[in-house]
Amino acid sequence: METPRIREYLFASPAGGLLQTVVNEVLHGFRLEHFDEAMGTSREEFRKLLRHFGGFPEDGVSLNLRQVSAFHNALRETLQELGTEEFQTRTGYTFEYGQRILLELDGLISAESIDK
Repeated sequence: METPRIREYLFASPAGGLLQTVVNEVLHGFRLEHFDEAMGTSREEFRKLLRHFGGFPEDGVSLNLRQVSAFHNALRETLQELGTEEFQTRTGYTFEYGQRILLELDGLISAESIDK
């Protein structure tokens, strides 16, 4: 029986900084109805994800596919909730940069799904 492989993906600055910011926004910045459905995981798992960053090391942070998916969902919800002007004010990143990272995450998750 083959053991399933666990891939990890490295997020370095500035994408890693955005990741930390949107996870914080989802937990503390605005209220999400049906959190578990929207995020694909529980609030407690998101709290663990935020703690995982722990000051965000210079060489980045590694995430597994489940964590990448949670970040994708958090970014999607943050972009929708905050909109163009508020997104940059609250995260420090442009709305366009957020959209670009979201598209990159879409591709990463899709590619991983195809590999299975």
